[in-house]
Amino acid sequence: MKKKIVLSAAVLAALTVTAPAGSVNAASILRTVGTHPVSRPLATVNDLQAMMQNMGRDIQAGMAAAGNAGLFPLVQAQIIQQPARIAIVDYLPGQHMDWMLFRHNGRGRVKVARDVTWSGNAPLQVFEFAVDKDGQRYTFAVPLQCGNLALKEFGPAPMPVQVAPVIQQVQVPVPGPTVYVPKEVIKYVDRPVEVVRQIQVPVPGPTVYVDRPVVKEVVRQVQVPVPGPTVYVPKEVIKYVDKEVVKEVQVPGPTRTVVKRVTVQGPARTVYVDRPVVKEAKCCESPFHFIADGGYLHQQEEADYGLGRLGVEYVFNPQFSFLALAGGAAKAGGDAGADAFVLDFLVQYNLFQCSLNGSTWSPFFIGVGVGAWMTNGDDNVKSEDSGADLIAEVGLRLFGNPFTTSASIFVEGRAATDELDELNEYGRIGGGLRFRF
Repeated sequence: MKKKIVLSAAVLAALTVTAPAGSVNAASILRTVGTHPVSRPLATVNDLQAMMQNMGRDIQAGMAAAGNAGLFPLVQAQIIQQPARIAIVDYLPGQHMDWMLFRHNGRGRVKVARDVTWSGNAPLQVFEFAVDKDGQRYTFAVPLQCGNLALKEFGPAPMPVQVAPVIQQVQVPVPGPTVYVPKEVIKYVDRPVEVVRQIQVPVPGPTVYVDRPVVKEVVRQVQVPVPGPTVYVPKEVIKYVDKEVVKEVQVPGPTRTVVKRVTVQGPARTVYVDRPVVKEAKCCESPFHFIADGGYLHQQEEADYGLGRLGVEYVFNPQFSFLALAGGAAKAGGDAGADAFVLDFLVQYNLFQCSLNGSTWSPFFIGVGVGAWMTNGDDNVKSEDSGADLIAEVGLRLFGNPFTTSASIFVEGRAATDELDELNEYGRIGGGLRFRF
């Protein structure tokens, strides 16, 4: 029995070493987002507009602290009144920002971090827009995952480009030697004379085409079919050119990027849109998270336990993750049972639900797995012996989502593999509170 306990402790130590640190090493280096958010994660421009309406005073106070109070009315008007000019772009690692607003642990007043550099393991997805004032252009960014408004850069505003009309001279071949003048001319003299008329007549000839078609922007509403719930792209801007182009369109949702191939043909500007190709986008978060459980288990054969576990979670994707937990079940009452060391391995599935705005995360999750229940009790007494357990869980997330720190409540049932026919006597059922960092 002591060998089992030593082996279980070694496994727990190995799992703990692989977990990441989760803190930023320097004030000006940003490796993760979502730890100190101004708002909840944003998926669409509509979410960005709602944040500006609900938190306008906080954002105005933050911009005043950053020294740009005079830009707040322009930023507010741009987000609420001109959403078509807001684009979703990716900032590569190394991207510098003059300042960024944040709230410590998502609470309290809005503060300012200056001279910020994005140094994550993957591109940072943001809403980007620009406002002009006093001959200067200010470019702002809002990360989708936290809503922290940032000033990317500023400089002289570009001068508007005046497009002069193109006048094309066309030479039309005219058959025959007849000369044509713009108007009719009649000459009279004092004696009988011959009247000479020179008139302008239409001349048949080839049709003349302008060989430089006009390039223009067209805003189109596009519905993109994707696996699972239908996701809607609010607007797509296509610039027409005389060759085939490939355009990537960012689709609101956990992991979806839609690649659309657009072909433009001839002066008539006929547009052909092929079937979209859906590919998975890599998440910028670390796949490892710390897990801490605290709870209670009851065994019908007169035993109650206080449950405590620590461990790590490895995220395969936002829906599936693997949990490795180790801890103890201390006997708290009853005539049977004994203190136990537990080592549990679970596969967790995070549910999502459909809405009019696309797929959103459900607060519910489920999990199944196996575990080891190890005691120093009498192996001949079923309520005290050690063994392998089958485990099932159902949980409800109180706050957070699969991308962020969260707290959940869960209900857990477990039973030894050799006691499945005696669940009503030796099965253990209970619940607790789970923290994820």
